[in-house]
This record gives sequence, structure tokens and C-alpha cells, in this order.
Amino acid sequence: MILIKYSKTQGAEFIPHLDTLRHLGKTVRRTGVDIKYSQGFNPHMLIFMSSPIALGLKSECELCLFDSDANALEFKALFNANSPKGIRCLEAYNVDKKIKVVADVTSAIYEIQNINKFNVDDILKAPSFTVFDKRSGTEKDVLDKIVNLHFLGDKLYAELKFGNVTLRPDYLVEKLISLYGGEHPVVVKKDVRFLNGLTLREYLRPYL
Repeated sequence: MILIKYSKTQGAEFIPHLDTLRHLGKTVRRTGVDIKYSQGFNPHMLIFMSSPIALGLKSECELCLFDSDANALEFKALFNANSPKGIRCLEAYNVDKKIKVVADVTSAIYEIQNINKFNVDDILKAPSFTVFDKRSGTEKDVLDKIVNLHFLGDKLYAELKFGNVTLRPDYLVEKLISLYGGEHPVVVKKDVRFLNGLTLREYLRPYL
């Protein structure tokens, strides 16, 4: 099995989740690397992607698992030589079993630029914090989905629940701008955390 961490930037952030899957499949076919297929009437490549992100959100930490016996470093080079603009393999690992790239990811870390500075404890230590959920058309308390907030220089880093339970960063950003001000915010998904707060490399140690 090969696990890759890849980026969606330079316009690729506007490719929907299912279309991204198709691009990944086409890229692999162009590499010539052997990927295993499912059994049954309509066999398909065994490719397993992490949970979808909001359309238009740039990311430097998407995950995808390929059922292949190829060498991960060779796969990375071939992938990047054949992938479309904006989709680039950043890291590749050979793992000895199928890992849970959806169920075991618990949070994502976003870098947010162009938000005016504020005291993060005003949110983290508040009894509640609501954002407007466009899907339901209602205000929802999302304090339990905010793992951490901190500023590094003039950039805000927000660790938010992701995966089975998700807080969309664009909903959070809209609320922060309404409260504290800001203009033309830029949001990039920078990293993910797994069960018990593990980084990707910490999580992968038992599988390498």
C-alpha cells in the first residue's frame, strides 16, 4: 500500500471531490504503476481518499491511499511527472496495511491570513460560540469543534474538528470578520491530526 500527502492549489482547489478522484486515477494510469482493482462486475482502482474539503479551499495536506506494491519514492516521482497543475505529491510512504484515512483523522489545522488580531481566549474560554451554517440556514454553537486557536505573527492558526465531525473554516472566518474585522481572507489547510492528536508521521509509525 502507498499513502501520499498531496496538495490542491493553483486552481486545483476548485476541482470537486469526485473529479479529484478521477484525476488521481488518470494520473496513476499515466505513470504505468500497477494499482490493484476491486473484484466484481464493475472493477475499479483501489484508491481511498480522505474526507472532502470545501470547494475552493486550498490544501497542502490531502491524503490518498493506493493499493499498490510499488516503491513509494518512485511512485512520488512518477506521480508528480504526470499529475495536473496544482495536484502534487508532497510525501509518500509504503504502509503494510490499509489505514483509515477518513475515520482516524480527527482535526485539521488551517492558516488564516487577513483577519484582525484578537484575544483567542475570548472564544476558547467563552460558554458558547456560534457560526451561521449555510446548509441548515441556522446559527449553530461550534465551540466543541474548535480544538485550538493561536496567532503566529499576523497569521491565525485554527485547529478544527475534521472528518466524521467537521467545522468548515469558511464559516468560522465569516464569523471572525463580523466580530473583529478583516479583508479578503486567505485560508489554507496546512496539516491534519489523527487520533490522540498524532501527526501523520507519528500515526504511521506502526504501519511502516
